[in-house]
Amino acid sequence: MPLLTLRLMGPVELTGPADLRLTPRGMRARGALAVIGTARSMRITRARLQDLLFSERDPEQGNASLRQVLREIRISLGPHRDALLTGPGWVGLDPAMLRPDMSARPGPDGQIPEFGADLDIPDPEFEDWLRDVRRAAEAHAPTAIESALPDLVLGTPVSTSQDAMVLATMILSEAAGRTADLLPVAIHDADAVPRGPHIQITSLASLQGQVFNLSAMLTHRPSGRVMWSQRMTCPLEELGAQMGDFTARCCLAMVQVVDQGRALGAAGGISFADVFSFSADRLARADQVLERLGDSITPAVTLSLRAWIRTTYAFERLTDDPGRAIAEAAELAARARQAAPFHATALAVNSVIEAYLDRDQIAYDLARQAVMADGQNPLARLSLSRALAGIDRLEQSASEAQAGLGQALSSLNPANWHLGIGVAKMRAGDLPAAIHHLEAVHRFAPDNRPALRFLAALRYAVKDQAGARDALRALQRLEPDFSLDLMGSDGYPVDTLRRLGLLQIAKSRLV
Repeated sequence: MPLLTLRLMGPVELTGPADLRLTPRGMRARGALAVIGTARSMRITRARLQDLLFSERDPEQGNASLRQVLREIRISLGPHRDALLTGPGWVGLDPAMLRPDMSARPGPDGQIPEFGADLDIPDPEFEDWLRDVRRAAEAHAPTAIESALPDLVLGTPVSTSQDAMVLATMILSEAAGRTADLLPVAIHDADAVPRGPHIQITSLASLQGQVFNLSAMLTHRPSGRVMWSQRMTCPLEELGAQMGDFTARCCLAMVQVVDQGRALGAAGGISFADVFSFSADRLARADQVLERLGDSITPAVTLSLRAWIRTTYAFERLTDDPGRAIAEAAELAARARQAAPFHATALAVNSVIEAYLDRDQIAYDLARQAVMADGQNPLARLSLSRALAGIDRLEQSASEAQAGLGQALSSLNPANWHLGIGVAKMRAGDLPAAIHHLEAVHRFAPDNRPALRFLAALRYAVKDQAGARDALRALQRLEPDFSLDLMGSDGYPVDTLRRLGLLQIAKSRLV
């Protein structure tokens, strides 16, 4: 698999593993990469390359200049210098080491960037070549689309004092950053407003006596629609304890407003709710949009969300090959960690994958790292709750999930929190409490299959046959091939119930 990527739509960029930047500084060196990268088999005669870059110099001087350009490329490649190939009268790039990328990723304004956008080489031969290649690229480029999600524009708080402005900036900046940890959105300051749809964050902060007041408003542009507005107030002596809650409330609003703004401004957008749904169609739709986004905004988040989608396919039995889904999830999650080794979301998703593979100690270690990286990240806390259950620290698992459920951000994904508590309570033997939380899962996410499997088994165990039958019938609607014989088979995902001796329902003949 090629280690290097040569991106040619937009500025010419050459990157290595973990997005290591290998792009040469010289414009003619970048131009040479663009020429070679688009040549047949990525090989071109030296004479042709020299003519494109140095047509106005005499042959001897042009040859010397070309040698200097190739030397610059080789130096910029560093340990991957073997990717630049040379032979008798030709120069090229090794296709086994390098992959050219001509995919057109929309910019923040929704427009498709042009080929070699940063190339301005004052040579008539190169200018003719570049014009022809740009025409060809434009003919094959997708139609310009609006961004999958509207960006966030963070304005400077209007304030009656410097202290109040600093506090408001801390709260809103952290909230915007947390939003970018959960969704592939770009954040701009007020001096760099994108031309495409965006969410404008404005605020007013004041200190009145010993009370801090913050009024924040989220407005969709260009429609001008006010999507959210809230006033938060707190005595200064309590602000240290309340700032986390203020930040979470603003982050929650931003995530929800971005979802709503997507519906206003972009037909092909991604919904946070789709990523964390339990429907094959919605998950597939989210994955397609994330794949199209690629690494145009925050690759660690984009790749992590795609990995999460695949873990849902495996856990929810939405695929005939859960092993393949988890393998794909692991590959995407590994790339996310390469892009950002200490990103809490990337670590958390890696933990969930390891838990599925029954590598419980590794899952716990990764979840602990995720929480250390960002203790307020909801996926980090959720992965820690699951990992604690995996190493039989059931009380801590339930406590962690219960604490997470009490945070404002839990409303983004409440079903998973209740599921974590329900499983921990079930494993601890508290079946009534487990049933209570699993019923909550079903209320928040009627298409969550694990909750229905657990509910059917637990209700049957506590002699609630009517309730067990209802859960089984709901499961049949979601899984047309479901049967009690299938539920009792080795391949069906009820290992937890089997280990706890709670699979008697498989012999009940209730449906």
